Amino acid sequence: MIFSESNWSSGDEIRAIIKISAAISFQAFGTPLQNAYDQFIKPIVGSTLSAKLIEIYQASIATETTDTTNADAPSDTDLQFLRIAQRANANLAIWNDFDNLSVRITDAGFQRQESENSTFKPAYKYQEDNLRAGFRNKGFNAIDALLDFLYDHIADYPDFAESAAYQDRKSAIVRTTQDVDDVYFINRSRVIFLRLRPHLKYAEEMLLVPAIGDTLCEYLIESLTTMDTEDENYKNVERLRLACARFLVVCAVRRLLMETGSITDRGLYFTTVMSGDGGNEKREPVGTDRIAVQLSNLQADSETYMTAIQRVIRTYFADKSVGDPRKVFDRDNNKRPTFWT
Repeated sequence: MIFSESNWSSGDEIRAIIKISAAISFQAFGTPLQNAYDQFIKPIVGSTLSAKLIEIYQASIATETTDTTNADAPSDTDLQFLRIAQRANANLAIWNDFDNLSVRITDAGFQRQESENSTFKPAYKYQEDNLRAGFRNKGFNAIDALLDFLYDHIADYPDFAESAAYQDRKSAIVRTTQDVDDVYFINRSRVIFLRLRPHLKYAEEMLLVPAIGDTLCEYLIESLTTMDTEDENYKNVERLRLACARFLVVCAVRRLLMETGSITDRGLYFTTVMSGDGGNEKREPVGTDRIAVQLSNLQADSETYMTAIQRVIRTYFADKSVGDPRKVFDRDNNKRPTFWT
């Protein structure tokens, strides 16, 4: 684990990441932190890199507790890696065990501690909801930042190349929340990105592959997986990936709206500012007419992005082109009596 009882010091270790009471004990937080690490961090980085991350943490503690220069002190890159992982670990630990942290489990059952003489009272329901959502979003966004960091520093952490997360990302057409933000703003939310993944897969298999052909699609995926970034053809492959990614994002967002009428983790909402006991923001779901307008715009956008894909194919991959399926019925009908209906 990348937190320890010896370095806890009345919560100072986690308080550098999350505002928390100094009275919090490691006994209360140790299990949630371990569970979050095993459930979220370790599967992302892989077993080998997970062990290295723990070594970096232990080396950082040794460096802080010694006055002399430690030859084995972690580098700035290692420390950055550790800080991002700790941010994800801490936020996801609280979100994952939010209810367990507020109750005590005994032989008599589940109990909530109360004291008539206490200055503090339990948080309101809306505060708990906001806190829970905040920890979740911060945690998953930190996971996204961790993936970005490791992807950019693959030379420093070659073990990450063996992880499933790296392999999945390298072969993916839509790789990051930034790819989605370039087309439809989601504020780089990992939660929304995860909601879009099944729709992205459907759009790739059912819409993109028939449009560009099996041969070109297989070539694109294989090139993304095996081609070196220094290869002279890689820039063209990246052009095609980005063109396809924009099309897939629009199609996935449209499917999500049609399925749930939502695009954020809480839905597609209008926000107005007004006074109220629960805060000064009031969120209301948009009407069906507004959703219909968005669906229409997204349909038009998908046609535009498909045109862009075909343009890239004609320019850089003409030898692998199977033609534009939208023009299958186009023909020169001059001086001919036949026509399509």
